[in-house]
Amino acid sequence: MISLRPYQLEALDALYAHVCTRATNPCIVIPTGGGKSVLIAAAIQRFRTEYPPFRTIVLAHRQELVLQNANHFWQVHCQMEGYRDSDIGIYSAALGRRDYDAPILFASIDSVYKRGGEFTPFDAIFVDEAHRIPPAGEGKYLTFLRECKRFNPKLRVIGWTATPYRMGVGTICHKDHLLHEVCYEAKVSDLIAQGYLCNLRSKVGEAIPDLSKVRKQRGEYVTASLAEAVSANQLISRAVAEIIRLIDKEERKAILIFCVDIAHCVAVSQELLRYGIFAPPITSKATGKSREETAENFKNGRLRAVCNVNVYTEGFDAQRIDCIVLLRPTLSSGLFYQMVGRGLRLFPGKRYCLILDFAGCIDQHGPIDCLGGSPIVMAVCGRCRESFSRAVRRCPQCGWEIPKQEIDRLETAERKRRMHGDKASNREILSGIPETCKVDDVYTSRYSKPGSPDSLLVRYRCGLRVFREWICLDHEGFAGQKAAQWWRKRFGSWKPQTVNAALEDLLLVSSLKEWTQTITVRKLEKYWEIVGYNQPI
Repeated sequence: MISLRPYQLEALDALYAHVCTRATNPCIVIPTGGGKSVLIAAAIQRFRTEYPPFRTIVLAHRQELVLQNANHFWQVHCQMEGYRDSDIGIYSAALGRRDYDAPILFASIDSVYKRGGEFTPFDAIFVDEAHRIPPAGEGKYLTFLRECKRFNPKLRVIGWTATPYRMGVGTICHKDHLLHEVCYEAKVSDLIAQGYLCNLRSKVGEAIPDLSKVRKQRGEYVTASLAEAVSANQLISRAVAEIIRLIDKEERKAILIFCVDIAHCVAVSQELLRYGIFAPPITSKATGKSREETAENFKNGRLRAVCNVNVYTEGFDAQRIDCIVLLRPTLSSGLFYQMVGRGLRLFPGKRYCLILDFAGCIDQHGPIDCLGGSPIVMAVCGRCRESFSRAVRRCPQCGWEIPKQEIDRLETAERKRRMHGDKASNREILSGIPETCKVDDVYTSRYSKPGSPDSLLVRYRCGLRVFREWICLDHEGFAGQKAAQWWRKRFGSWKPQTVNAALEDLLLVSSLKEWTQTITVRKLEKYWEIVGYNQPI
């Protein structure tokens, strides 16, 4: 059996507590390389332990992810008693498997989305890469989930992602969306500091395309227009020459290159071959067998480099990757994170992963541990005045639909705002200056450290950011005195309190959320410190 890391145990406890105490659909945010597949397997086992008839399906959009999730489940639980081969199934046309009756099913959404009514009802549906769920419409995920819910109205949906936001929509968790709130989030910077993810270094290339005339549509570059920009003025040959110089100087052994379209990918591959580096172009045109063979050769070190177009952005688990080359500009912070995230996994002898940015992504989005979607854009119903997320297009109360002309007008205004704001930001440019944030949710869990008494870990979610503080209820001396002051300030009395007693209080989270309207935070080197509460924004 695989032993879970401390943050994975925290996530598991937070998920179980959420499902047991709330009626909303939660989302768990785990950085790329943080062991999301292992955690999904552990969550399934936890639910089956508490409720043996538990049935679930784990949805993914790629066959590689379906296999990865199924394999990790076997690795976690193959030694446990009570599992038969028939308990675990796969439903994927690409994998040649169509298991219907298994209580634990790993499936491709493309294969099952029209068949929601053909399976024995599920108790919960796990969605891997949950940022792919659209907020509204007749997409494959929503079609499947609506059909499944007909046979079990109490069906719970649990999302798993590294990027809990979607371009043009903002956060994927909202009262009007399928997933309602983040119940746990592990931060990239924390996992790097704790030694669970690989450190990153970056260099910005000189051969960067001129994007000023590239057309945009719905908040992203138009591919055909972008392809012209990245191929102009011998940009490919100049960029590849610089790539060769840098990867040789840094002694990079496993390079993953992201390109714009098929022609661009082939051209980059051919230019690399002139320097003696065979980097096969992997695109949507590549067969499943070709993709598998290339991925296997790359993972085993038989290939030094691979070029790809939107194939290895998600679910590609190649721990050897020690260099990411960005030749594909994007306005999507989620896509930027997914590309860079391929290099976060640990591997023997790999001290860091080098990010070579020839696409202006770092300048566009900033550090990956500070990414986040834009806030939910709200609309007001023209009939009943209900406030709802503009992304769902239809009022959840009366069914009034935002007119298409209004949507076009709002999206045009939003695109202009993204290109150039009409107001200066009120965000401080220096991280050491205190910042007051509205608290959207509060989570609590136990924090254990070898050689020390347990503490109460309190996490405050402010938009897409999460801040933490440790309350040393079981400690003595100064730490214990501070904890008593903290508790007395919120609850008016001190019994004295313990971590066990605090976590057994079913009203703890709701009471803390009611008391804490805002927190004031300040960046101290790598970490955030909470320096005040309930101050005006």
